[in-house]
Amino acid sequence: MGRKGKITVVDVPVGTVIWEVSADGERFLTELTSDGARVVVAYGGQGGFGNVHFASSTNQEPLIALGGEQGEERSIELEVKLFADVALLGAPNAGKSTLLSVISRAKPKIADYPFTTLEPGFGVASAGERVLVALDVPGLIAGAHEGRGLGLEFLRHCERARAFVHLVDGMAEDLIAEYRMVREEVAAYGAGLAGKPYVVAVTKMDVPEAGERYASQKTALAEVAGSSPIAIAAVTGEGVRELMRRVASLVPPEVEEVLDVLPVPRMERPGSKPSVCRDEGGFSVSCALAERMLDVVDLGNWRARLQFHRELNRLGVIEALERAGVAPGDTVRIGDFEMEWE
Repeated sequence: MGRKGKITVVDVPVGTVIWEVSADGERFLTELTSDGARVVVAYGGQGGFGNVHFASSTNQEPLIALGGEQGEERSIELEVKLFADVALLGAPNAGKSTLLSVISRAKPKIADYPFTTLEPGFGVASAGERVLVALDVPGLIAGAHEGRGLGLEFLRHCERARAFVHLVDGMAEDLIAEYRMVREEVAAYGAGLAGKPYVVAVTKMDVPEAGERYASQKTALAEVAGSSPIAIAAVTGEGVRELMRRVASLVPPEVEEVLDVLPVPRMERPGSKPSVCRDEGGFSVSCALAERMLDVVDLGNWRARLQFHRELNRLGVIEALERAGVAPGDTVRIGDFEMEWE
């Protein structure tokens, strides 16, 4: 880019994960987990030297220079993992979007059929004096951790949630089976999701049939979940305040762990020592410094060619060619430059 070259800065949301994409697949580079975090993804090349750098007592009119090094090139993919204090999990149509609309000012799409929610939604909820960011995660089905029903797309957003509200549809025939299905998918996904604190809430208590099922299965569900579930009816507000108090107790006021941004390592740079490869077409020389000189030298000038030859000798290119068996008349290639050896 030269002396006046500028740094290119790309603004991304907090929670962005950066992957390097190549023919071999994807490789994790780093993630930005705090506001204002910066990371260098591709480094610029080293600058070159003008003719004056090659001046000496025996070469007072240097005609060669060293071109600048090429900067790095990477193909990257940016993945955003959303941040939230609490994520609402459950099977399709468990009432997650309805609860989000009640505890916050969010206006998610709500309908009485599964998969109404097709993308995560946010809301800012109050829990006493606490303010919590809630994330509505679209419904999970069996096999979600393998990508069924867009499960992978949704579960990755839960990695940054600090706690879960596990909603169980009160209209389900078997509350325990539905609870277990979602917990098994969360555990199978990994990434530490199964170890996050959570509270279980059984929804739709405003429907008499749901209330009857909950009453008959409450004890068994509590044993499986390891804690007493909370019965709620989001549309009437029943149990919602108690639920939010329980959630607030699971989320500490301050995040104790601060994740550092991992530096992105520089790409492997070509070595300074020359290497020679012999093939049917002659000899191919790999020498980064020689190639950078060729970018700026005028080989139409015989004196410049002579000085370039001296630099090849200084860099060890001549010796490497001789060890490889070069002979007069052979073709020698350095980068895109081709010459006949004399």
